[in-house]
Amino acid sequence: MPLTHATRLHKPDFCLILLTGAARLTSTRLVYSLGDHCQNGHSVAAPINETPDGERLPDRGVWQSLLDEFRALGGVAENLALRPSATGGRLFPENPDRPVLLRVPANLVFPPPDIALKGDCIAIEDSAGTEPRERVFFERYHAALSWGGGGYAEGATLIDMFDSLQPELQKRLVADFGMRPFIEGERRERIFRYFLRSRAIRRRRETYLAPFLDLMNRSSNGLHAKFGPHRGVRLEGNAEGEIFLAYQHHDALGIFNKHGIAGSRLHALSVPMHTRSGPSELAIGRDPMADTDRAGFRVPQMRVESGTVHLSYLTVGNAKFPRLPRAIFYDLMREARVGRAEEIFDQILFVNRTKFLALLEALEPHRGELVSRLRSMAHFQLAALAECVGAREL
Repeated sequence: MPLTHATRLHKPDFCLILLTGAARLTSTRLVYSLGDHCQNGHSVAAPINETPDGERLPDRGVWQSLLDEFRALGGVAENLALRPSATGGRLFPENPDRPVLLRVPANLVFPPPDIALKGDCIAIEDSAGTEPRERVFFERYHAALSWGGGGYAEGATLIDMFDSLQPELQKRLVADFGMRPFIEGERRERIFRYFLRSRAIRRRRETYLAPFLDLMNRSSNGLHAKFGPHRGVRLEGNAEGEIFLAYQHHDALGIFNKHGIAGSRLHALSVPMHTRSGPSELAIGRDPMADTDRAGFRVPQMRVESGTVHLSYLTVGNAKFPRLPRAIFYDLMREARVGRAEEIFDQILFVNRTKFLALLEALEPHRGELVSRLRSMAHFQLAALAECVGAREL
């Protein structure tokens, strides 16, 4: 997910703002920057035009050749254009009066384990068994548009902001809010992993990186990407301006941990925790994609092992159905034969509110772009937590 805050980058010219047809040029000069493709782990320069005010426009031929190769490999891309947005080069409909259609074939959809960081570039692992033509397309596409077109710079900016936080605040974010991937580990690897995490789409329990979908910002009102039976992905619909991809089932904290931004959501999920009720232990996870259906509503998956009841996640606030979170929890606890469900749920709510209020207090003396995002995320989560009143029958 693109950042909206620009800071100094560690690799000059690595982030290209890709513009097509954005302005009429009165004078240009030919410059070179990272893009087009990789050779032996190093980016090979592709020609771009630069306007006198510093805006960079890649050669139209690079964009068109990637579209042509995408189609030759089985993809469909109709009514798509790469244009400037507030966060760099993004996808727009060429004609807003017509629907957009993007169909990514299975041979161009890759799981993160098949993707490796090699030098300045990302590439397909040799062990993945990918055909040479698809491999070359992947490397050209990411060098020109995605990883080399702003993905690296975006991740570097975010990771460096996390590294600038006070150690005590870092420890709280790791311990209470699952932000270890932002903070612990080698910097280059964290940037790479954030890139994959923020741009991948999920199918059941697996994630995949798909060309052109990874360029789209996320929105509550975005279009939905749908997987076919053989791992291909289809996106279709109308967009008046920039084409957004819909959030999946994340709450405000989930959006932050995936994309590094603050976004308001109508529901809240519990932070991971363990609690007890008599001889039974309750373990709450945080995987909203691991769900099932009950009375027409999405509910967490539940299993009981060695006296411990495991919930894949737990909704603790829902603005559309404020009585539903308690109802689901009570129903699950009855099935698992766990008593004192009302008291346990109150404890879960108390722990969640306390953690986010404590985070706001810890952030109070600090300033900066990342601190502002964290503060907004906490406010969004607390607002959704407040949407839990009463109970109902399922």
